[in-house]
Amino acid sequence: MGVASRTPVVPNAPAPVVAAAAHVRPTHARTDLSRKDLHELVWSQPMAAAAAGLGLSLNGLAKICDRVMVPYPGRGYWGRSRPARPADRAPLPPAPSGCSELVSITPGISTLRRSRTRLSPDARREQLIDLAGAVIARHGLSALTMKRVAREAGVSETQAHNYFRRREDLLVALARRELASMFTARDSARERGLDASTRIALSTVAYLRHVSQRGALIQVLLNSPEVRLALREERRARAMAERSATAQRLQTRYGVEPDIGYGTTVILTAVTLRAGRLVAERKIPLEMAERLSLALIVAGNRAVVKAPPRPEG
Repeated sequence: MGVASRTPVVPNAPAPVVAAAAHVRPTHARTDLSRKDLHELVWSQPMAAAAAGLGLSLNGLAKICDRVMVPYPGRGYWGRSRPARPADRAPLPPAPSGCSELVSITPGISTLRRSRTRLSPDARREQLIDLAGAVIARHGLSALTMKRVAREAGVSETQAHNYFRRREDLLVALARRELASMFTARDSARERGLDASTRIALSTVAYLRHVSQRGALIQVLLNSPEVRLALREERRARAMAERSATAQRLQTRYGVEPDIGYGTTVILTAVTLRAGRLVAERKIPLEMAERLSLALIVAGNRAVVKAPPRPEG
């Protein structure tokens, strides 16, 4: 009777190992790169090759580049012949707020993941507007992108687009909020005055002081054609309502004819706005703008109030 052969069992022998070299990712140590070096790397070879050299997937390297604001070639760039590729690579922008210039990459470990804070929809919307203003103040209007704002907020770009469909929508929301803050400061100061002259002086000073602090941002926003177009009608309606109300007060209290009161308001308002623009552009000091504006506005209103009525006919 034959005996079936068996593989001898060797005590303490290691378990058989199934060869799977093709499925094992090589082990890479941590790699430290400056943002400048990372920018050079992703523009000097295909992203897949750069990612493999760092022990990352292509998607993993792209996410790291997005987080530290390092631009990289778009899809199809390396598939073109050399003469067909764009001559200029995308420039390296400044690092996002709170981001180091040194990028540490360890395969399998996300060293750049930011903790995300859950905010209500209204709070998140205000946060994105705040961050947009901060980016513009630091780096200028051209630096503002939805990707950058999302990165600063610690959310995905898709999430940011849930609140503002386009970059222009975010700019308009920021401009509306800045203008509303300016009007609130001016109107609150006006209400503290006990007579017409005092109210005019307080509102003028409040406006100029607000402009000295926030006017540069407002000017940048209003210099954007898309913002001006979006706000044109509402700004025009507000200006007409305010001028009409001032002219009505002059008529009621001092008997100034409506067209004279309206024209006077237009001219003196233009004086204040021009002074505010010069202050925002740092062309004249705040103290000079206050002194000259108040002198012209007070003198102009007094002249109109004291002028005799026009003859009829």
